[in-house]
Amino acid sequence: MTLSETTVYGERIARLLPGLFALRDSMTIDTEGRYEFSVSLEPEVGLPLRRAIMRVEAELLREDADSLGSEGEIDRTYEQRAADALLRLMRAVGNTARS
Repeated sequence: MTLSETTVYGERIARLLPGLFALRDSMTIDTEGRYEFSVSLEPEVGLPLRRAIMRVEAELLREDADSLGSEGEIDRTYEQRAADALLRLMRAVGNTARS
């Protein structure tokens, strides 16, 4: 299987890369060290990225739910979960591309 056919979170990497590169290219760092970006994506670029991020968010939400009542309880806000989902997706794409 070629990289263009490989999938991560249900989307082909080749369809995710343009959206991830657009995010990277629009990213800035504020005075407190937070990363910010704002980008408009055409549907053929944005929809695969959005679907993949939503799948990762669902995975994180399940992990958060499973951690309730434990010492390692995770209580993320929506914004934290979305940021964590983007990072997890980016790592998955990177790890798969390197394999």
